[in-house]
Parts: sequence; structure tokens; C-alpha cells
Amino acid sequence: MKYLSRRAVFLLVVLSVAALVLVYPPTRLISLLWPNWPVPLALMAAFLAFPLILRLLHEQANHTWSRAISAVVMTWLGICFVMLCLILLAEVLLLLQVRSEPVGQAVAVLVVLISAYAIYNAHRLHVHRIEVAGTQRVKGTRLAQISDVHIGSRQPGFLKPIVQKVNALEPDYVVITGDLIDMSNIDIDSLAPLGEIEAPALFCIGNHERYVDLEAICQRLTSLGIEVLRNRGVNRNGLQFIGIDDAESKTQVQREIKALAATPDAFRILLYHRPDGAEDAAAWGAHLMLTGHTHRGQIVPFNFLVKRVFPRLYRDYQVAGMFLYVSPGTGTWGPVMRLGSKCEITLIELL
Repeated sequence: MKYLSRRAVFLLVVLSVAALVLVYPPTRLISLLWPNWPVPLALMAAFLAFPLILRLLHEQANHTWSRAISAVVMTWLGICFVMLCLILLAEVLLLLQVRSEPVGQAVAVLVVLISAYAIYNAHRLHVHRIEVAGTQRVKGTRLAQISDVHIGSRQPGFLKPIVQKVNALEPDYVVITGDLIDMSNIDIDSLAPLGEIEAPALFCIGNHERYVDLEAICQRLTSLGIEVLRNRGVNRNGLQFIGIDDAESKTQVQREIKALAATPDAFRILLYHRPDGAEDAAAWGAHLMLTGHTHRGQIVPFNFLVKRVFPRLYRDYQVAGMFLYVSPGTGTWGPVMRLGSKCEITLIELL
């Protein structure tokens, strides 16, 4: 009985949040634009039901066509969130006795412009270049980092321009710091562009790989020539790459890295999906730690919320002599939108 009541409360909370984001913003905007037209209950129900039904349809089918539908639904969710933020500001203006029609018109224009920019921005790949002090032996080595591509939320065709841009940078190594995939049944043909990466590529898993068919994903990547590092390290030309499996525990790095031997005189690079455990990595002897996971919030104002969970939200930090870099991600999760953040490929040059 207690289990059923918990499920009922959970369902009520989910539906309430869904109604707040999916129903209230478009309904309120309609009422501002056409104050004399009462919004039909059937339309309000459709605003709530259709996105949920289509998302559930994808969960059942999990096919190429359903993933495309899911991307549209999730992007509509992102647009509704933008609309919600603007509607809340509009409510303040209405309290000041501003006429509803011009307020509604301004909100409608801003929703279209901001959403169009956010969708466009999610399809642009930016290269961010950083320099990290290395050792004489590895001086001039170039690493390209991609992270949080989220094939599944993103269509597999997104991989091709990523690989093309990475190859154009001519890195010595490519590192992929998790959440490459976020849905099951992403077949090897969809991942085929990864086989065209010209430099040696190394991969550590993220949380989304854990949520789906992890072993199959690792096998597909291995067959494409990508080195999968799961709680182990490899040595390459004066570099030691260590990959640690993602986990929710804040002590995951501490627990796993102590079982690994640091290669003397190597420049040691830790690949871990989330920006946790940096102090433990530095104490072990890592010189560089590359992470992702945060997406820099992806859509403002989520950056303020994410920063409360991961204070090291974005870019570079010095931790006890170790260089930590937190990528904002190369793709997007959920809505195919970026607002206040960019899709990034990071080029790291060791000096």
C-alpha cells in the first residue's frame, strides 16, 4: 500500500511538472494574444498528452524513426521551457497594468527568435583550444576531446561533421569522455563515422552508456578501432591514458585509481566522465584530467542549477597541481538546443 502511494505521489509530481512546462506556457500565451478567446480544454489536454504519448511510443519502438520523433518532442519541451521563462516575466509586466496584447506579441516574437537561435546553435561545432604544461618528451602533442555527443538524442548523422572537424585539427590522439550514446540499439552502421577518425582514439564510459546496452556499445566501439578504457590504463609515447568507469558515487575515482599503477616519467591523463574526484586523481599523480557531463547547463538558467551539483561546471581548473578540464559537451541531451552554451570540440596542446 505504501509503495502504491509513493507511485501515486511520484506520478502526480511528474504530471504537475509536465503541465507547468507543456500546458501553461502555450495556453497562457494564447490567452495574452487573444484575450477574448477561451482556450478549449481539449487543446490544453492535447498540449499535455501528445508529447507524453509520442515519447512513450519511442520508448516502445526505439527505432530510427521513433528517435527522430523523440528529438522533435524533446525540442518542443525545450521551446516550452523558454516560453515559460518569458511568460513568467510577462506576468510581472501584467501586474504593472501593461496591456496583454503587446506583451503577448513580444513574448511570441522572443520565443521564436530565441528558440530558433538555440536550435541553430546546437548544430554548430566550436573548437576551443587550450595549452597545458607537459613534459619535454610529450611537448607538442595534441589531443582532441569530444564528450557528451548523445547519439540517440542526436541523430547518427551528427557524427560525420564531428569526425571531419576532429580530423581537420590533426590531433595525435582523440579522447571521448563518455555519453557518446544515450539510447539502446544504436547499431554499428550508425557509429561507422567513428571508424574514420585518423588518430588513435580512446573512450571511457559515461552514465548514459551504463543506462543502456553497455557491453554491446563497448564491443561496437572496439570493432571500429576505438580503445575502450574501463578502469585501466595504456601507455602511448610517453603518455599514460587512464579511463575510469562512470559511477554516481563521489568516491569512484578514489576507489578505482588506487588499484592502477602510475607509469614513472609518463605524462598521466585521466579520462573520467564527470568532474568528480579531481583531488583523488591529483593525489594519485595525474597531470591532466579530462571530463564532461555538465553540458554547462545546456539551456540557461539550468547552468545555475547544475553548478550547485557540480561546482566545477565548465572549462579549466587547477587542482593540487593537476590541470582539470570540464567540457561543455559536443552534442546535446534531450532538446536539440543550446542557449548560453556551445557544442565544443576541445583541442589540447601539451607544451
